[in-house]
Amino acid sequence: MKWQQRVRVATGLSCWQIMLHLMIVAILIMGWMSGRLVHVGLGLCVLYGVTVLLMLFFQRHHDAGWRGIGDVLEELTTTWYFGASLIAIWLLSRVLQNNYLLALAGLAILGGPAMVSLLTKEKRLGRVATKHGVGRSAR
Repeated sequence: MKWQQRVRVATGLSCWQIMLHLMIVAILIMGWMSGRLVHVGLGLCVLYGVTVLLMLFFQRHHDAGWRGIGDVLEELTTTWYFGASLIAIWLLSRVLQNNYLLALAGLAILGGPAMVSLLTKEKRLGRVATKHGVGRSAR
């Protein structure tokens, strides 16, 4: 087994994803050391948003090659979502002084996509069950 495969099995991430994480941590440390962490955090959140928009554009492209780029960007955004969420919550904490509002925003940011994913999955499962007769009892 190659060392890249061992890293992937051990961490669940590919080597390029690990390098991306280390690069982002280095950028955040440099921003903190220079006193410009808010600007760096905003820049990383904007970069994440642009990556999501590019992913959505490329995934809907008619050419399979471009859809492949969209799939890579999807893997990148799902890997980076938690870090971008924490940066966004930290940036909100600089503006919101109410801890309850900050907690609600944090729950919405961190739990929102999971809830949307679960709800859309339930709708799809319900549509499949009614369309194909799966789960109906034969009485």
